[in-house]
Amino acid sequence: MKKIIYSTFIVLSFISCDDYLDIEPVGQVIPKSLEEYRSFLTSAYSIAKEHKVLTTYRTDELSLSADALGVEYYEDLFIWNDVNSSPLASVFPYASLYNTIFYTNHVINSEATIEGNQSDKEHLIGEAYALRAMQYFELINLYAKPYHKATANTDSGVPITLKYDAEKEFLVQTVEEVYALILTDLTRAESLIKIEKQEVGYNYRFSMIAVKAFKSRVYLYQQEWQKAMDLANEALAINAEIQNLNVDSSIMPSEYNSVESILALETVASFDMVNNTTISNTLIDAYNQSEDLRFLLYFKQNTDGSFRSKKSAENKFKVSYRTAELHLTIAECFAALGEDVLAKEKLIAFTENRYTADGWNVYKTSLNTLNTTVLKEEILEERRREFAIEGQRWNDLRRTTQPKITKTFNGVTYTLDKNDDRYVIPFPNDATINNPNL
Repeated sequence: MKKIIYSTFIVLSFISCDDYLDIEPVGQVIPKSLEEYRSFLTSAYSIAKEHKVLTTYRTDELSLSADALGVEYYEDLFIWNDVNSSPLASVFPYASLYNTIFYTNHVINSEATIEGNQSDKEHLIGEAYALRAMQYFELINLYAKPYHKATANTDSGVPITLKYDAEKEFLVQTVEEVYALILTDLTRAESLIKIEKQEVGYNYRFSMIAVKAFKSRVYLYQQEWQKAMDLANEALAINAEIQNLNVDSSIMPSEYNSVESILALETVASFDMVNNTTISNTLIDAYNQSEDLRFLLYFKQNTDGSFRSKKSAENKFKVSYRTAELHLTIAECFAALGEDVLAKEKLIAFTENRYTADGWNVYKTSLNTLNTTVLKEEILEERRREFAIEGQRWNDLRRTTQPKITKTFNGVTYTLDKNDDRYVIPFPNDATINNPNL
């Protein structure tokens, strides 16, 4: 990736106070020019976004040994122990997500005073709206129930803050209110962003295709099938490329410089994950190892016969949205709308790029025999295979069937029951201590 120098003009520093979200700006230089605000927003983009790594430990994608190095940081995540967890246990982000929100709020609220070209200024503001929406989307999918139309207007969500106010009490808003803000911000971003697709090296920034891909995911999570499909098609009108692994397996489709890359922002793997965990048998068994071209591209076999992820903490593996998701979203939406034939056609066209010729012919024949129920399950399985160790599995489990998951750790069996309350992650302790409203 191109080297980026991050410059912070205002440091947003959390202080000890009754309201956890209260901040005070400290520093010496206030941005004025468009270039200074660009650097300011770049600082917001640069704030660590590694929560997808932590959610992967909660899924059915990994196996963890009690003897693994650093196990004390991940054991409680792995066995869903959210009560009386170890002081060493890794904590899901809360303050850092709101820190990014405060940066974006400052950019948005400074629109009238930013000095520079009007078109470029509007584009920058559009990026800020999209980045703010992204933080609220991550927060609501960590700390609240999945979106259900019948209960979203009463289900507790997360606090919303749109501008700095030291006197404001930050109350928890409903899931419906948070999703409404996300969609409003994305609509504003659509009207302001000028760049259809960022060039490689700058694709950590939002573009028009990234906004549409993000909006499609939001509608998918809301089970607004037609809207999700429409936005996916609008994004694909800008870039519909899929990497054909029969022709090019030199890189993974999820890498930042892949033809599929839309937004390469979030970290989805870590050094500890790659070196101190193995891939679960259930994920290994989800692949036809001899015919699915993703298997050896994604995983490396250890000397003991187990497998580990090839996706790592390297910058090249950062990914948020890519075109494969858009194609699979369309297949899922067709199936949900009862359009089985169209869903199968979409899935068949996509998987031609992922299987050997012989494997694809077998897959295609099998797929055409599936009834509606099994077809829906297969589309989710294809998502599981496609986005393995990419930070999508936890949300896919949450938003769909919330299945029962069983794991063994240190000789003990642990179970996450179907529709278990632990599909919602509790707010971090320091957050609830500082903001009793949570």
